[in-house]
Amino acid sequence: MLDYNGKQNKVLAVCCAGIHKEDVNAVALSLIKNADEHGFKLVILNASVDLYKDNAATKGEASVFSLADSRLFDAVIVLPETIKNDAVTEEIIRSAHRRGLPVISINRRVENCYSVEFNYADSFEDIVRHVITVHGCKKINFIAGMKDNPFSDERIERFKKELADHGIPFEPERLGYGDFWEQPTRKVVEDWLASGQELPEAIICANDTMAIAACRVLKEHGLRVPEDIIVTGFDGIELEKYNSPRLTTAAVDIDEAGKAAVRIAADLFEGSEAPLHTVIPYRCRISQSCGCVKENITAIADKIIELNNEIVRDDSHEEYMFTYLTRSVSCNEVKKLAEIMKRYCATKTWVCINRGYFDDKRRKKHSFPFTDEMELMMSTELSPRHWGELFPIEDLIPGKAWPANASSLMLCPLHFEAEIIGYMAFVIEPGYTIFHNNFRFVSLSNQIIESFKNRRTIERTNEKLAEMHIRDPLTGLMNRRGFYKHASALIRRLNKTGGRAVIFSVDMDDLKDINDNYGHTEGDKAIKAVANALIRCADDADIVSRFGGDEFTVFSADDEGDYVESFGERVQTALDDYARRVRLGYRIRVSSGYVASRFTTVEGLDECIRLADEKMYEQKRDHKSGTGEEPR
Repeated sequence: MLDYNGKQNKVLAVCCAGIHKEDVNAVALSLIKNADEHGFKLVILNASVDLYKDNAATKGEASVFSLADSRLFDAVIVLPETIKNDAVTEEIIRSAHRRGLPVISINRRVENCYSVEFNYADSFEDIVRHVITVHGCKKINFIAGMKDNPFSDERIERFKKELADHGIPFEPERLGYGDFWEQPTRKVVEDWLASGQELPEAIICANDTMAIAACRVLKEHGLRVPEDIIVTGFDGIELEKYNSPRLTTAAVDIDEAGKAAVRIAADLFEGSEAPLHTVIPYRCRISQSCGCVKENITAIADKIIELNNEIVRDDSHEEYMFTYLTRSVSCNEVKKLAEIMKRYCATKTWVCINRGYFDDKRRKKHSFPFTDEMELMMSTELSPRHWGELFPIEDLIPGKAWPANASSLMLCPLHFEAEIIGYMAFVIEPGYTIFHNNFRFVSLSNQIIESFKNRRTIERTNEKLAEMHIRDPLTGLMNRRGFYKHASALIRRLNKTGGRAVIFSVDMDDLKDINDNYGHTEGDKAIKAVANALIRCADDADIVSRFGGDEFTVFSADDEGDYVESFGERVQTALDDYARRVRLGYRIRVSSGYVASRFTTVEGLDECIRLADEKMYEQKRDHKSGTGEEPR
């Protein structure tokens, strides 16, 4: 329940797939309109594609339905025939019932749920009866959907029933399966025409898509519809309006379906008794493809102009999205990518990602599919200073107040295959929101975010590889290559300031004795102890390196007297402190020497290293002779 402009509003969750498709779109818009009239708020949880195929991509799409668990919702409306995955639908329903929420199913009767069903069968019989009784057809071919599909099988039985009621024998060769799609239908009609059997007087199709395909094949073979062969469809899809001739078909009153679903919710919230099952009939729409209505050339021209305008708008948005893609390709910062996304959003939008999704460190495991706290990557409604803020997943979008002047939201998943990125939330503005554009924007954003993440991963990996190339693996100090790479930059800086550089040469005493008496593991430990002592005693800006074996070199821009002259002594003190702390059975001792000088080239640096080495070896000789004298 949300607080909106000072009053409490019930919130309905609608779970569906493919809202950019006209049939789903129509149901959604009806629900939005009727919910608004009853003072409800609506959140549509939309998977971009149906979940019929069980693969990684559909698992990613299904993630959006887990958001129905939000405490914001007071009821759940589900459209199983759009989701096309019974396991997913059943989980949505179970989850809602666990929380005591009513579930309303549209277009399918589901046990323990309220349902709004469509009566296909009676109106389908009406179409078959119309073809037989009004047009006197007896040789009738039928294109069904898929084999063993309940909707298809029901229409086959009703077709056979009408034939039997009118004394017309059923001929199996006049039955074909078009799978509800264009290409299988084309093959069915082509096979009939090539079979040599007597042409049918009518072809009745189980849906409009197949009827349109059948009309096209007949025209390609010089056969006229309806003069030579009558063709009928079913479902009343939007595309039928652009077919010539217009189809005789049947359609359900979608607005009645949306009104019925919302009315059930209203009755339940008011404590009234709601009908468990509501049936919405299909209505026959007799038109041109059976010959009852003459073609209207003016209407056809108007539809062509309307269709052309849609194509122009679609092409324009496609170009806009291509620019979005090209602008994002070179982006390497999350904030910059968010700014680009905001620029190309067509509506009020929130991009919410799993917490830590872009972190360079390995992300902590969390319960699939979303983190308990989501991160706001971008919002068209909040300033960039709010981007990156965290909010509870149950709030769906940042802040508990509903966006001003918005009655409905749509949430779409962001994912790459089964890896969940997060989701996008859009404000739906009926009459202005173009769902197909939202679909394209979400699909492209999925690719852009995944590509961005992969690009950053590659860059970080390359940086790590480059760093490994210049680092000593045992100590983590610069190796000889890394020393010279960083030394060049320091030399340039010293040339500008005119300052002196100091080179320290440090070498372990008696490493061989440690290896021989205590093992090479202890020898490695002693080398690392020297490295740590050097880091502790050097300035942050110094270049500390291991040249190999037990040889170390430090390049410093600090030529201050006390720092330089006490360096070797401080390193030895640090090593002695370490030996006492860990109770070593031996002493780690180093010899050191330094040279302070001004030089402008790497050659000058090499000469200083050589001189510092000489000083270091002087001290090493002193150590061996027992004098222990420190070099100058």
